[in-house]
Amino acid sequence: MPSIPVYELIDEAQRRPSPLAGDRKLPILVFTGDALPTGTAVETAECFKLRAPYAEVNADETDVATIVDRLAGEKGSLTPWVKGTLLPPPRFPLTRFVLWAWSERETAAGEPKDPVGVRGTLRRSLSQRRKKDAFTGSALRVMVDYVGRTMTTWLPATGLATFGLQKLVDGISLALWLASPIVAVIGALLHAALLIRGWLFYRWFRKAPYVRRRKGEDIIAYAISVGRADQDAVERLMVTALLEDLRQAYQRRVLPWPGWGRNTYPVVALRNADPGTMGRRFMELLDEVRVRGQRGPLLLVASTSEPPAGHRFDPPATGELEPVRQYRAWRAAIHRAEPSPYLVIRLTEAGASRSDDPARLLLARPLAFWAVVLALLVVPVMATVTATAGCGAELREVDGQCVGLGALGKIAPHPLVAPVARRIEEQNAAIPLGHKVFTVAYLGPLTTQPGAQFKDGQMTAVAGELAGIGAYQKSYNTSRSDWKMKIVFANTGQDFISAELAATGIAERAREDSSLAAAVGFAWSREEVKRAVGVLTRANVPMVSTVTTVGDIAEVGDRRSAFLFRLAVVNSLQMRATVHWLETLGLAEGVDRKPEVAVVWQRQDGELYSQDLKELFLEEYPGQSADFSFGDDASLGVAMREACGSGAEVIYYTGRADFLSSLRRDWGASCEQREIRLLASDDVTGSVAKDVRSNPAAHDVSMSFVSLTDVRDTSLTNQSQQTLRRWIAESGVGVSFAHAAFGFDAAQAVAIAFSAYRTQSEADDILSGVHYNLRGQAFDGATGKVSFSEHATDHDAQGREVWLMTVESGRPIQATWVCRPTATAAECASPSE
Repeated sequence: MPSIPVYELIDEAQRRPSPLAGDRKLPILVFTGDALPTGTAVETAECFKLRAPYAEVNADETDVATIVDRLAGEKGSLTPWVKGTLLPPPRFPLTRFVLWAWSERETAAGEPKDPVGVRGTLRRSLSQRRKKDAFTGSALRVMVDYVGRTMTTWLPATGLATFGLQKLVDGISLALWLASPIVAVIGALLHAALLIRGWLFYRWFRKAPYVRRRKGEDIIAYAISVGRADQDAVERLMVTALLEDLRQAYQRRVLPWPGWGRNTYPVVALRNADPGTMGRRFMELLDEVRVRGQRGPLLLVASTSEPPAGHRFDPPATGELEPVRQYRAWRAAIHRAEPSPYLVIRLTEAGASRSDDPARLLLARPLAFWAVVLALLVVPVMATVTATAGCGAELREVDGQCVGLGALGKIAPHPLVAPVARRIEEQNAAIPLGHKVFTVAYLGPLTTQPGAQFKDGQMTAVAGELAGIGAYQKSYNTSRSDWKMKIVFANTGQDFISAELAATGIAERAREDSSLAAAVGFAWSREEVKRAVGVLTRANVPMVSTVTTVGDIAEVGDRRSAFLFRLAVVNSLQMRATVHWLETLGLAEGVDRKPEVAVVWQRQDGELYSQDLKELFLEEYPGQSADFSFGDDASLGVAMREACGSGAEVIYYTGRADFLSSLRRDWGASCEQREIRLLASDDVTGSVAKDVRSNPAAHDVSMSFVSLTDVRDTSLTNQSQQTLRRWIAESGVGVSFAHAAFGFDAAQAVAIAFSAYRTQSEADDILSGVHYNLRGQAFDGATGKVSFSEHATDHDAQGREVWLMTVESGRPIQATWVCRPTATAAECASPSE
């Protein structure tokens, strides 16, 4: 019989089926006949040692324990790494424990006479054995192997847990992500230790078919039971443990385990397994424990002059079948009742022996396994790095700022904003975990570009809005309501440049978080804010705007957004009051009615506010005005010189508060000596009030300005304003009280709408409920009387006040007139009326 068919036979038997197919039962290949061909056939099994665990057994060993030790002991032939497998070798912890317990049988025999001494001796022996192996290369490789296996469970698990927890615990997601890999490593180490020597390792002995570990029996007592047991039973236990270790090495768990990637079954070559030898005894025990139901992949290739007498598979008598076809016939017969485990093949002649495996290494399966393992390990690590480095996973870096909806720690707010924002985070954290909450998202610029200048006015306004929101949050959360208000932050970046991206984050949050009630903020009238309104309108998220005043901001396509509710008086109504002030009331002492006015407006990509006011003014105040634009600090100086030299009696500034310091400087240099009066639109209100309040008796602010609220220090006329002032004082920060009042009322509007909705239903659709109850809502707020229209789409607040204010150097701010403009009249009166 030539050797090539024998090679093909072993090759066919030791190849593992695809991962989608179940593991096959393996035969005991028995070659019988003349000594030379059978010996050559068994030697052929050595060809596979480069791609499968391989061992040779001496049939003349003194006992089965020696054979098992040669296979799976500390220096067992099946334990070294096989390069061609690309996987760690099988581990044999159960088998080695039985071998150790059996080696201590003489000590165990003395247990009846000296139970305490025997237990102590065995405990020391086990401890010494463990210490001896603890720092060896083999032991370290075992630990690394098991830690690697358990990490495929712990890293994804902690990553998913972190992802879920950060949705519940805002503000500490960074700490959670940093802790995630640490928890994974600790969990994997503990899990690996339990697998190697803990209760997970020893629990199998409680269901072993031979010398079973009794209930309540500790591991030392069980070792004594093994040492005192009958040798035949212990040998059966050894072989059973050997197969169990192999079963665990080849099993396919839910998460990647080396068993998924193993391509070939272990091969054991057994020469001269004649009756009466320990080799024959081992072969028969292997059959017997399999009959008892113990699974475990092991291909035994044996030679013998006399085949086993037990039930075995005989090839069909009609015609001779080559070995591979015989194996396939055996594999078909194995499905029948009580099939034989033995496949006996009679050889009559020897062929050329082989010393190598000519077949290509089977790498596809282990490579696929390692690819999955790498993904399970790398993806959580990369997610952790992404979440903890830079802007994290939720935010995006734009112009050196972390923008979008995300954790405050990653946003890193501007120093003027950070104290207020952190206090809000503390109030969020004070909400008991699991408590019922409704969430309000703040959309605004929390940061500036690195090295940005002239942005303190914008940041002061943002800090003011957040102070108002925080003050109302504290007031609401300390009430008796069983619901609490939670604030999240959507950073638009400097000048609202990334407002659309921040709004997209809120829209995504609305789809995932049923507690989201509304978004507030939207303080600037820019193209980016208009697009953000469009994003949230399409997402059906109600918005309460603080001081967005350009009419077009509410337009989404060719329709008006039904989801935008504005607190501030729009520009068209402000302009009616401003023109009435100039034409009829008289701007200030020494300024004629209907004076010549030069408009200085801010020209900037995306800017709507300044240009809108300029165009409205030129339309309402024709023939007596001219306009001069600027784009930066230098061009502002040029515009002011030209405006002051144009013969105008009044300079009307419609730009942002960012340039207020430069405006006053340039007015003082070019206009003050000519007694030209400075008038500004509402955007400067917060900065003017802050400058005056910081130095009441020695400030040098002289101008007139339009305000959307009464910013006099003596104007605390209602409970909302007093609550707001206390919160600001407790925070110890300087903010724009005017913007704080609007922030307070924005949060209050949402809370009132939510409370109204909660009395109507079970709060299972908060967004819709808040949107519905904002319509027609009326309340007394920090900015005065708030009353939203009941119109289907036009939700600007009705009857809002416009304050016409004046301040002179070293003197407090004076309110000269208060107006409630309509589409046809300014409706102005003295503040005292």
